Amino acid sequence: MTPRRHYLIAGLLAFGGVVCLLLAVVVAKNITSHIDDTYQRVELAAGGKNYRCTGDPAQVADDLAAYKSPQARQADRGTEYLRYDDDIVTVGPLGGEPCVVHVEGLNAGYRGGAFVFLGPGFFPGAPSGGAGGSGGGPGGTK
Repeated sequence: MTPRRHYLIAGLLAFGGVVCLLLAVVVAKNITSHIDDTYQRVELAAGGKNYRCTGDPAQVADDLAAYKSPQARQADRGTEYLRYDDDIVTVGPLGGEPCVVHVEGLNAGYRGGAFVFLGPGFFPGAPSGGAGGSGGGPGGTK
């Protein structure tokens, strides 16, 4: 083969790699973007983002888990907890609303708390403010 042909093949491979990378970025499922696109944002509590949902919190959590599988999932007293790479998503009652999706980043002021009682996959995943005695999720529960 000639050097010109090698350059052509290398160029085509590089182009194919860039196309694959762009497709991966476009196709990658992002739970926070999905929640932002699907639910109406409401201001109910400081820290994180809150979205109004309708129906049973367990069914809403099932819908979110069907969109993107969480690393860990647990329920406690009517609140569903889903742990993703960078976020804890809780679904349950908050501020008089029967169903609220609450999204908080794991790195948002982490102070050493944990959802230890929720089992594997929830450490070090405490929302910010969770270690100081304040509630980290809907309903003020952690």
